Amino acid sequence: MIVVTGHIELKPENVTRARPHMRAVLEGTRKEKGCLLYAYGEDVLQPGMIRIVERWQDWPSLEAHDTAQHVVAWRKALAGIGVVSREVTANEAGKSRAL
Repeated sequence: MIVVTGHIELKPENVTRARPHMRAVLEGTRKEKGCLLYAYGEDVLQPGMIRIVERWQDWPSLEAHDTAQHVVAWRKALAGIGVVSREVTANEAGKSRAL
């Protein structure tokens, strides 16, 4: 399993403009083959900070996601909205256990 975590930071006043685009990329991605989890969350203590959590079945699924039409549209929308910072990393997960 591939686990992706990170953040996208927007100016707080731009989050409302980003929400419909976030919804579209979330809905599209969750239908993709190999997507186990795809979620964004607004940080309660840091306005404008969007936390990212993803789980993918394998690397080919994640790589295919990168070229999906809804992801391309999301990146285009972000370019127009403006990103303050972005950091996203993918890791191959080993053993898991519920906490």
